[in-house]
Amino acid sequence: MSAIPFTDRELTRAWRELLVVAQPPAPGDRKNPHRLLLFYAVECGLKAVWLKRQRRTLFEGADIHQTGHDLQQLLKNLKVGSALSLPESFQLPDTSQGADSLQRKGKFGDLHLVWRYGGKCQAPTDKDCEQQLLKVLAWIQGELK
Repeated sequence: MSAIPFTDRELTRAWRELLVVAQPPAPGDRKNPHRLLLFYAVECGLKAVWLKRQRRTLFEGADIHQTGHDLQQLLKNLKVGSALSLPESFQLPDTSQGADSLQRKGKFGDLHLVWRYGGKCQAPTDKDCEQQLLKVLAWIQGELK
């Protein structure tokens, strides 16, 4: 994982720009590439809120290594309560390799990998994950006014 530091202004700008391109061409037509950008918008937004609350301007190496893409950890660090909790994990449909069936599960912080590599979440569904991210996004918008 890269440890390149980013400023609060850069994270806030990334949050806004990612949010714009995460919008589908038609309402209700969001596909997983849009959701991937939504995930990253939420990640940048949460990190910008965290910096604001810490009265800091730089998200640096130690911060990066502590959180990575772990949105759950960021929400816990921000003490937002259970109303904005995200699923702990997800499951994709099983796949096979030869005669073996492989279960595919992961932590929510790895959801960006599913959407980046073309997977489809089964439980919770992609749409369910999107809805939870949109709730967090609405909270971020209130924090970064």
